Amino acid sequence: MMRLVLNASVVVKWFLPDEPLKAEAEQVEKDFRDGSILALMVPEFCLREVANALWVAYRRRRIDEQTLREVWQLFMSYIQQGILHISPDPPLDNVLDFALRYNVPVYDCIYIVLAQQEGCPLLTADEQLFKSVSDQLPFVKWLGDYGH
Repeated sequence: MMRLVLNASVVVKWFLPDEPLKAEAEQVEKDFRDGSILALMVPEFCLREVANALWVAYRRRRIDEQTLREVWQLFMSYIQQGILHISPDPPLDNVLDFALRYNVPVYDCIYIVLAQQEGCPLLTADEQLFKSVSDQLPFVKWLGDYGH
C-alpha cells in the first residue's frame, strides 16, 4: 500500500474554496479513507504553512475570520483523527544540502527530504517546485497527474 508525503499546497486545497486541483486533492483524501493509501504524512513545518495560507486567504478576503478559525479547527481534526500524520521535520543540515544542490527554497526541501527519508512520493500542487526538480527527483509527483 502506498504512503505519501503531502506539502501544504495539497493540504490547503481540502479546506479553501475554489482552489485549482481541489478535486484531485479531495481524491487523495478519499483514497486514504478508502484504504488504498496507507498514510498521508506532513512535516511539522506544514502546520505553519497551512496557518499562513489561511491567514493569506483571510487578508485577501477569500475567507472571513470565522471561516479561518473553523477551517483551522477542521485541519487540526484531520491530525487528531489520523488522516494526516505529523512527522518531525528532517534535520536542517540535510534540508540545506538539498536546497543548495537543487536550487530550491529550504521550505520546499523540508518536504523533499522527508519524502526521501520515508522512501515514498512527495505529492505537490506547487507547479514551480515540481518543474524545477521532477526530472532529477522522480519521487516528486504533480497533484494534477494524480489518479491518471
